Amino acid sequence: MEWPLSNPDLSIHNTVPKLFWYNVEHYGSEITAWWKQKGLWESITWKQYGDWSRDIANALLNAGIKRGDKVSILSQTRFEWVVVDLAIMSIGGVTAPIYHSNTEDQVHYIAEHSGSKLVFAEDQEQLDKLLEIWDKLPEIKQIIVFDKYQPKDIPNVTSLSIFREEGIQYGKENPDHFIDKISKGSPEDLISFIYTSGTTGHPKAGMINSRNVLAIVKHLKTMYNMTREDMSIAYLPLAHIAERDLGHFMKLYIGNVTVFAESLEDMPANLRQTGPTVMFGTPRVFEKFYAQIATGIKDATWIQKTLYNWSLKVGRLFVEAKDAGKSPSPFLWIKHKIAHFLIFRKIHDIFGGRIRFMISGAAPISPNIVHFFHWIGLDIYEVYGMTETTGVISANNMGQIKIGSVGQIFPDTEVKIAEDGEILCRGPQNIQGYYGNEDATAELLIKDENGIEWLYTGDVGHIDEDGYLFITDRKKDLIITASGKNVAPQNIENLLKTSPYVSQAMVYGDKKPYLTALVTLDEDEIAKFARDRKILYQDLGDLTKKKEIIDLIHHEISTLNRELASYETIKKFYIPEEDFNQDKDELTPTMKVRRKVVTERYKNILENLYQT
Repeated sequence: MEWPLSNPDLSIHNTVPKLFWYNVEHYGSEITAWWKQKGLWESITWKQYGDWSRDIANALLNAGIKRGDKVSILSQTRFEWVVVDLAIMSIGGVTAPIYHSNTEDQVHYIAEHSGSKLVFAEDQEQLDKLLEIWDKLPEIKQIIVFDKYQPKDIPNVTSLSIFREEGIQYGKENPDHFIDKISKGSPEDLISFIYTSGTTGHPKAGMINSRNVLAIVKHLKTMYNMTREDMSIAYLPLAHIAERDLGHFMKLYIGNVTVFAESLEDMPANLRQTGPTVMFGTPRVFEKFYAQIATGIKDATWIQKTLYNWSLKVGRLFVEAKDAGKSPSPFLWIKHKIAHFLIFRKIHDIFGGRIRFMISGAAPISPNIVHFFHWIGLDIYEVYGMTETTGVISANNMGQIKIGSVGQIFPDTEVKIAEDGEILCRGPQNIQGYYGNEDATAELLIKDENGIEWLYTGDVGHIDEDGYLFITDRKKDLIITASGKNVAPQNIENLLKTSPYVSQAMVYGDKKPYLTALVTLDEDEIAKFARDRKILYQDLGDLTKKKEIIDLIHHEISTLNRELASYETIKKFYIPEEDFNQDKDELTPTMKVRRKVVTERYKNILENLYQT
């Protein structure tokens, strides 16, 4: 198949909507996405994508949405999300995403803070949240529901299909309005808010423009050798910058196909069904797969365990030779082929069998997990960035991976390390600031003595002699023990979460003689452990008090402690009766622990761990 052009000219197609319409015009008959309808996978062409987005855009114009107006999307990741997002941006509107897992109070905060005039809601559950708070949101004039929705005498609530019909009619009566809006778009126009995780308070609205987005996506093709024939899978929240970049914006430049998973829970099954070539995940996603594999091996026969351990050793020797620039011996090549046939290909099949590489971001990942997948032939490239840098500052990429680092500095980007170790960034991906928060913007973007503006990341790290960036921890999270040792809690927490039985971990010990931790249980894995050992229990809370479970977690922590310096080891721990919960404000929507909230909630328990 011959493509008209290798890539669009970004000096012409210089906004996200223009880039989208380039694909619609040049590749209209080609498949752009797959989604599941009534149990069957259905394909969508660029033309269908464009028609739908144009109709929704016209409906927004008909509803009175003007350039600069804010529109919220409250939904899980699904194809309608990206259709609506492009419709909003195409007419000069600003998308204000809301995590589908947000509580009513959190939804109210973002809808009010953004000043949204209209909200797209996924289903009845999300609509119910909005109806509870609508009287406190006078700016919102209308709610449109994605799922098939039968209006029940609720004024200004309608279905997406009816809303689209209104747009089709408006387009017939005003054929030039939509095209005029796109043509007037500028790279500097605000296109979206991305709300931060809010680990230390209310989330802040990072202001993203097309210049920021294009600065990221234009380099991904070369870095990862991606083509229009690649297929990625979208399943993480599109309200987060990582999935927005890799599951949405990236394809507008590369043109690759996207599979929209039915849900986060269904993603593993959808992976096997569709066979993507590229996959992005947060560390927690890869931790869950790693735990699944580890548990499977524990239940295997003696022969299966022996073959697995032999294959893993072969895989390690094979990649170590290649990483050192050496050619593996013919005998090692043969053993590697056998290991792949017996073990590795079965693990590859868990991911659909066609994965070329995977990308991890949004939080630090344990090097142990990256090494494991590297040995079995599934490379994970760790990427570092944040909302405020439109997702990327540095990245490991093909042929240039250094496990434990977050890669080399992204093209067109400068990084320097401040005297206190904080990472400072300068580049076209840096956001304009925080919407409606000048004080926070002033703390984020600071000019140096030469008048050059740097973005202060809040992360501490260093750059090695080969130009690879290493992250130590969040500046505000660093623990200084009573003996004066600096400890990075995230590294220890990531190590603890490599245990299949651990869901979340929070290390504690600032100004204390030793470190302690709160460790929550992975309900699926711990329930399986209890069943296998015929432990009777009522619920997860009951399990946390069982001696067998406490001994198990003690054994897991003691084993992992061997990989840490003595002052980094966990001396005591406590298992909460339930996992950390977003509804209780203990987790952000991206599953990061809100340390302040959790510490305050378990303050007495944590302090008791230091009583003799």
